[in-house]
Amino acid sequence: MKNLKTDLSFVATLIVLTVALAYVLQCAYDMTVILSTLDTTDFLGASMLAFKPSFSVSPLVTKSRKFGESNKGRLFCGLHTPAYRVLNHVTKALLDAKLFDACVVMISRGYHKHISHKSHFSVTISHGYSSVTVGARQIFAVDEHTRTIYHIDATGRLRVTDYHQGYDMTDVIAQVSEAIEVLADCYVPPVVERVKEEPIWWTLKRVMLDRPYHGPIKGRKVSVVAKFLRASKKEVRWCVEWMDKNNPSKTRIEKGGWHTAYKVEIDGVVAWLPHSILGGLHNMPFTQRNQNACRLDVPEWWVRKNITEHFVAPF
Repeated sequence: MKNLKTDLSFVATLIVLTVALAYVLQCAYDMTVILSTLDTTDFLGASMLAFKPSFSVSPLVTKSRKFGESNKGRLFCGLHTPAYRVLNHVTKALLDAKLFDACVVMISRGYHKHISHKSHFSVTISHGYSSVTVGARQIFAVDEHTRTIYHIDATGRLRVTDYHQGYDMTDVIAQVSEAIEVLADCYVPPVVERVKEEPIWWTLKRVMLDRPYHGPIKGRKVSVVAKFLRASKKEVRWCVEWMDKNNPSKTRIEKGGWHTAYKVEIDGVVAWLPHSILGGLHNMPFTQRNQNACRLDVPEWWVRKNITEHFVAPF
Protein backbone atom coordinates (compact mmCIF):
# COMPACT_ATOMS: atom_id res chain seq x y z
CA MET A 1 0.00 0.00 0.00
CA LYS A 2 2.84 2.36 0.82
CA ASN A 3 4.60 1.62 -2.48
CA LEU A 4 1.38 2.40 -4.39
CA LYS A 5 1.10 5.87 -2.80
CA THR A 6 4.75 6.57 -3.59
CA ASP A 7 4.23 5.59 -7.24
CA LEU A 8 1.11 7.78 -7.55
CA SER A 9 2.94 10.77 -6.03
CA PHE A 10 5.83 10.29 -8.46
CA VAL A 11 3.48 10.08 -11.42
CA ALA A 12 1.62 13.24 -10.32
CA THR A 13 4.86 15.14 -9.87
CA LEU A 14 6.04 14.02 -13.28
CA ILE A 15 2.78 15.16 -14.88
CA VAL A 16 2.98 18.61 -13.22
CA LEU A 17 6.58 19.09 -14.31
CA THR A 18 5.72 18.01 -17.84
CA VAL A 19 2.82 20.49 -18.05
CA ALA A 20 4.97 23.30 -16.62
CA LEU A 21 7.75 22.58 -19.08
CA ALA A 22 5.30 22.56 -21.96
CA TYR A 23 3.86 25.91 -20.81
CA VAL A 24 7.31 27.48 -20.59
CA LEU A 25 8.22 26.21 -24.06
CA GLN A 26 4.93 27.55 -25.47
CA CYS A 27 5.50 30.95 -23.92
CA ALA A 28 9.03 31.09 -25.31
CA TYR A 29 7.73 30.20 -28.78
CA ASP A 30 4.99 32.85 -28.60
CA MET A 31 7.50 35.51 -27.54
CA THR A 32 9.75 34.56 -30.44
CA VAL A 33 6.85 34.97 -32.86
CA ILE A 34 5.86 38.33 -31.36
CA LEU A 35 9.40 39.71 -31.51
CA SER A 36 9.77 38.61 -35.12
CA THR A 37 6.58 40.35 -36.25
CA LEU A 38 6.58 43.58 -34.24
CA ASP A 39 8.69 46.72 -34.78
CA THR A 40 10.92 46.42 -31.73
CA THR A 41 11.93 50.06 -31.87
CA ASP A 42 8.37 51.23 -31.23
CA PHE A 43 7.32 48.46 -28.83
CA LEU A 44 10.35 47.97 -26.63
CA GLY A 45 12.06 51.36 -26.79
CA ALA A 46 15.63 52.26 -27.45
CA SER A 47 16.95 50.50 -24.34
CA MET A 48 16.47 47.05 -25.90
CA LEU A 49 17.82 47.86 -29.39
CA ALA A 50 20.70 45.96 -30.91
CA PHE A 51 22.59 49.27 -31.31
CA LYS A 52 23.45 52.04 -28.87
CA PRO A 53 21.14 55.03 -29.52
CA SER A 54 22.67 58.48 -30.06
CA PHE A 55 21.42 61.58 -28.25
CA SER A 56 22.87 64.44 -30.31
CA VAL A 57 25.20 65.01 -33.26
CA SER A 58 26.66 68.11 -31.62
CA PRO A 59 29.89 66.39 -30.43
CA LEU A 60 30.57 65.24 -33.99
CA VAL A 61 30.28 68.63 -35.70
CA THR A 62 33.23 71.03 -35.93
CA LYS A 63 32.66 73.88 -33.49
CA SER A 64 34.32 76.63 -35.54
CA ARG A 65 32.72 77.91 -38.73
CA LYS A 66 34.60 77.78 -42.01
CA PHE A 67 32.75 80.49 -43.94
CA GLY A 68 31.40 83.90 -43.03
CA GLU A 69 29.89 87.03 -44.51
CA SER A 70 33.14 87.93 -46.25
CA ASN A 71 33.12 84.70 -48.31
CA LYS A 72 31.41 84.37 -51.67
CA GLY A 73 28.16 82.44 -51.67
CA ARG A 74 29.25 80.10 -54.47
CA LEU A 75 31.65 78.45 -52.00
CA PHE A 76 28.95 77.17 -49.65
CA CYS A 77 25.38 77.95 -50.76
CA GLY A 78 24.95 74.45 -52.22
CA LEU A 79 25.31 73.00 -48.72
CA HIS A 80 21.99 74.57 -47.68
CA THR A 81 19.72 72.50 -49.94
CA PRO A 82 18.58 69.76 -47.49
CA ALA A 83 18.04 72.16 -44.58
CA TYR A 84 16.12 74.53 -46.88
CA ARG A 85 13.47 71.83 -47.30
CA VAL A 86 13.05 71.73 -43.51
CA LEU A 87 13.04 75.52 -43.27
CA ASN A 88 10.33 75.89 -45.91
CA HIS A 89 8.19 73.20 -44.27
CA VAL A 90 8.55 74.76 -40.82
CA THR A 91 7.67 78.21 -42.15
CA LYS A 92 4.48 76.92 -43.77
CA ALA A 93 3.53 74.82 -40.73
CA LEU A 94 3.96 77.78 -38.37
CA LEU A 95 1.88 80.02 -40.63
CA ASP A 96 -0.87 77.42 -40.88
CA ALA A 97 -0.89 76.96 -37.10
CA LYS A 98 -0.77 80.77 -36.54
CA LEU A 99 2.40 80.40 -34.48
CA PHE A 100 4.76 82.42 -36.67
CA ASP A 101 4.68 85.43 -34.35
CA ALA A 102 5.55 83.23 -31.37
CA CYS A 103 8.92 82.28 -32.85
CA VAL A 104 12.22 84.03 -33.38
CA VAL A 105 12.49 84.42 -37.15
CA MET A 106 15.45 85.63 -39.21
CA ILE A 107 14.86 84.76 -42.87
CA SER A 108 16.04 87.89 -44.67
CA ARG A 109 19.71 88.10 -43.76
CA GLY A 110 21.37 86.78 -46.91
CA TYR A 111 22.94 83.38 -46.21
CA HIS A 112 21.94 83.29 -42.53
CA LYS A 113 18.39 82.12 -41.76
CA HIS A 114 16.97 80.93 -38.47
CA ILE A 115 13.61 79.92 -36.99
CA SER A 116 13.19 78.81 -33.38
CA HIS A 117 10.91 78.85 -30.38
CA LYS A 118 12.96 79.15 -27.18
CA SER A 119 14.60 75.73 -26.64
CA HIS A 120 11.71 73.77 -28.17
CA PHE A 121 13.07 73.51 -31.70
CA SER A 122 15.27 75.42 -34.13
CA VAL A 123 16.28 75.37 -37.78
CA THR A 124 19.46 77.23 -38.74
CA ILE A 125 21.24 77.85 -42.03
CA SER A 126 24.41 79.91 -41.86
CA HIS A 127 27.10 80.18 -44.54
CA GLY A 128 27.29 76.47 -45.36
CA TYR A 129 26.48 75.22 -41.86
CA SER A 130 23.05 73.68 -41.23
CA SER A 131 21.48 72.56 -37.98
CA VAL A 132 18.12 71.23 -36.79
CA THR A 133 17.42 70.78 -33.08
CA VAL A 134 14.47 69.39 -31.17
CA GLY A 135 14.65 70.18 -27.49
CA ALA A 136 18.23 69.67 -26.31
CA ARG A 137 19.00 67.25 -29.16
CA GLN A 138 20.69 68.28 -32.36
CA ILE A 139 19.18 65.75 -34.75
CA PHE A 140 20.65 67.02 -38.01
CA ALA A 141 23.73 68.96 -39.04
CA VAL A 142 25.87 69.61 -42.08
CA ASP A 143 29.56 70.13 -41.28
CA GLU A 144 30.90 72.55 -43.88
CA HIS A 145 34.51 71.64 -43.01
CA THR A 146 34.21 67.96 -43.95
CA ARG A 147 31.04 68.24 -46.08
CA THR A 148 29.46 65.52 -43.96
CA ILE A 149 25.81 64.99 -43.01
CA TYR A 150 25.05 63.85 -39.46
CA HIS A 151 21.49 62.70 -38.78
CA ILE A 152 19.81 60.96 -35.85
CA ASP A 153 16.51 59.42 -36.91
CA ALA A 154 13.40 58.93 -34.79
CA THR A 155 14.71 55.56 -33.52
CA GLY A 156 17.94 57.08 -32.23
CA ARG A 157 20.11 55.58 -34.94
CA LEU A 158 23.00 57.77 -36.08
CA ARG A 159 23.50 58.16 -39.81
CA VAL A 160 26.73 59.62 -41.19
CA THR A 161 27.13 60.18 -44.92
CA ASP A 162 28.95 62.39 -47.36
CA TYR A 163 26.99 65.47 -48.35
CA HIS A 164 24.68 65.33 -51.34
CA GLN A 165 21.79 67.62 -52.17
CA GLY A 166 19.29 64.79 -52.57
CA TYR A 167 19.50 63.59 -48.96
CA ASP A 168 16.11 62.38 -47.70
CA MET A 169 14.85 64.82 -45.08
CA THR A 170 11.50 63.11 -44.45
CA ASP A 171 12.49 61.87 -41.00
CA VAL A 172 13.87 65.27 -39.93
CA ILE A 173 10.72 67.03 -41.13
CA ALA A 174 8.57 64.50 -39.25
CA GLN A 175 10.44 65.08 -35.97
CA VAL A 176 10.20 68.88 -36.26
CA SER A 177 6.53 68.63 -37.26
CA GLU A 178 5.82 66.67 -34.08
CA ALA A 179 7.51 69.43 -32.05
CA ILE A 180 5.35 72.07 -33.78
CA GLU A 181 2.20 70.07 -33.00
CA VAL A 182 3.19 69.98 -29.32
CA LEU A 183 3.80 73.73 -29.43
CA ALA A 184 0.39 74.32 -31.01
CA ASP A 185 -1.29 72.37 -28.19
CA CYS A 186 0.58 74.12 -25.38
CA TYR A 187 1.14 77.66 -26.63
CA VAL A 188 -1.02 80.38 -25.13
CA PRO A 189 -0.68 83.71 -26.93
CA PRO A 190 0.03 86.65 -24.64
CA VAL A 191 -2.76 89.09 -23.98
CA VAL A 192 -1.79 92.48 -25.34
CA GLU A 193 -3.33 95.27 -23.34
CA ARG A 194 -3.81 98.47 -25.23
CA VAL A 195 -2.49 101.45 -23.39
CA LYS A 196 -4.78 104.42 -23.70
CA GLU A 197 -2.80 107.42 -24.75
CA GLU A 198 -3.59 110.51 -22.79
CA PRO A 199 -4.15 113.68 -24.81
CA ILE A 200 -1.19 116.02 -25.05
CA TRP A 201 -1.75 119.57 -23.83
CA TRP A 202 0.76 121.67 -25.70
CA THR A 203 1.82 124.91 -24.06
CA LEU A 204 4.27 127.52 -25.25
CA LYS A 205 7.81 126.98 -23.96
CA ARG A 206 9.75 129.71 -25.76
CA VAL A 207 9.67 131.95 -28.80
CA MET A 208 12.77 131.73 -30.97
CA LEU A 209 11.53 134.00 -33.75
CA ASP A 210 8.45 136.08 -33.04
CA ARG A 211 5.43 135.65 -35.27
CA PRO A 212 3.62 138.88 -36.17
CA TYR A 213 -0.09 138.82 -35.48
CA HIS A 214 -2.48 139.29 -38.39
CA GLY A 215 -6.11 139.34 -37.36
CA PRO A 216 -9.04 137.94 -39.30
CA ILE A 217 -10.39 139.77 -42.34
CA LYS A 218 -12.55 142.72 -41.33
CA GLY A 219 -15.74 143.43 -43.20
CA ARG A 220 -16.96 141.50 -46.21
CA LYS A 221 -14.67 139.09 -48.01
CA VAL A 222 -14.77 137.40 -51.39
CA SER A 223 -13.20 134.23 -52.73
CA VAL A 224 -10.92 134.66 -55.75
CA VAL A 225 -8.72 132.41 -57.84
CA ALA A 226 -5.23 133.93 -57.92
CA LYS A 227 -2.39 132.89 -60.19
CA PHE A 228 0.96 133.29 -58.49
CA LEU A 229 3.57 135.24 -60.46
CA ARG A 230 6.28 136.05 -57.92
CA ALA A 231 6.86 137.02 -54.30
CA SER A 232 8.42 140.07 -52.74
CA LYS A 233 12.02 139.95 -51.58
CA LYS A 234 11.16 140.78 -47.99
CA GLU A 235 10.34 137.73 -45.84
CA VAL A 236 8.98 137.12 -42.38
CA ARG A 237 10.18 134.01 -40.48
CA TRP A 238 8.92 132.69 -37.15
CA CYS A 239 9.82 129.77 -34.88
CA VAL A 240 8.34 128.68 -31.56
CA GLU A 241 8.87 125.70 -29.25
CA TRP A 242 5.99 123.93 -27.53
CA MET A 243 6.09 121.50 -24.59
CA ASP A 244 3.72 118.97 -23.09
CA LYS A 245 2.03 120.44 -20.03
CA ASN A 246 2.15 117.09 -18.20
CA ASN A 247 5.61 116.10 -19.48
CA PRO A 248 7.87 119.12 -20.03
CA SER A 249 10.63 116.95 -21.48
CA LYS A 250 8.42 116.26 -24.50
CA THR A 251 8.70 119.19 -26.89
CA ARG A 252 8.07 120.07 -30.52
CA ILE A 253 9.21 122.95 -32.70
CA GLU A 254 6.86 124.75 -35.06
CA LYS A 255 8.15 127.16 -37.65
CA GLY A 256 7.05 128.88 -40.80
CA GLY A 257 7.15 132.08 -42.76
CA TRP A 258 5.78 134.16 -45.58
CA HIS A 259 6.60 136.99 -47.95
CA THR A 260 5.17 140.41 -47.27
CA ALA A 261 3.39 140.55 -50.65
CA TYR A 262 2.66 138.43 -53.74
CA LYS A 263 2.32 139.47 -57.33
CA VAL A 264 -0.78 137.66 -58.59
CA GLU A 265 -3.07 137.61 -61.59
CA ILE A 266 -6.84 137.61 -60.94
CA ASP A 267 -9.29 137.63 -63.86
CA GLY A 268 -6.51 138.82 -66.14
CA VAL A 269 -5.55 141.72 -63.87
CA VAL A 270 -2.10 141.79 -62.24
CA ALA A 271 -1.79 143.24 -58.75
CA TRP A 272 0.29 143.04 -55.59
CA LEU A 273 -1.51 141.19 -52.79
CA PRO A 274 -0.27 141.99 -49.23
CA HIS A 275 0.02 139.00 -46.94
CA SER A 276 -1.22 141.01 -43.96
CA ILE A 277 -4.79 141.20 -45.35
CA LEU A 278 -5.19 137.42 -45.87
CA GLY A 279 -6.74 136.83 -42.46
CA GLY A 280 -4.13 135.33 -40.17
CA LEU A 281 -2.32 132.91 -42.52
CA HIS A 282 0.89 131.84 -40.78
CA ASN A 283 2.56 130.46 -43.89
CA MET A 284 2.90 131.31 -47.54
CA PRO A 285 -0.41 130.47 -49.29
CA PHE A 286 1.28 129.53 -52.55
CA THR A 287 3.14 126.23 -52.72
CA GLN A 288 4.59 124.12 -55.49
CA ARG A 289 1.25 122.32 -55.79
CA ASN A 290 -1.03 125.34 -56.13
CA GLN A 291 1.15 127.98 -57.80
CA ASN A 292 -0.87 127.82 -61.01
CA ALA A 293 -4.22 128.48 -59.33
CA CYS A 294 -4.93 129.09 -55.66
CA ARG A 295 -8.30 130.06 -54.19
CA LEU A 296 -8.01 132.72 -51.49
CA ASP A 297 -10.34 134.74 -49.30
CA VAL A 298 -9.52 138.44 -49.59
CA PRO A 299 -11.27 141.64 -48.41
CA GLU A 300 -13.92 142.94 -50.78
CA TRP A 301 -12.50 146.46 -50.66
CA TRP A 302 -9.15 145.21 -51.98
CA VAL A 303 -10.85 143.49 -54.92
CA ARG A 304 -12.80 146.64 -55.78
CA LYS A 305 -9.71 148.82 -55.58
CA ASN A 306 -7.20 146.61 -57.38
CA ILE A 307 -9.20 144.26 -59.60
CA THR A 308 -12.66 145.57 -60.41
CA GLU A 309 -11.57 149.12 -61.29
CA HIS A 310 -8.89 147.79 -63.66
CA PHE A 311 -11.01 145.01 -65.14
CA VAL A 312 -11.57 145.34 -68.92
CA ALA A 313 -14.55 143.46 -70.36
CA PRO A 314 -13.81 141.33 -73.42
CA PHE A 315 -16.72 142.96 -75.38
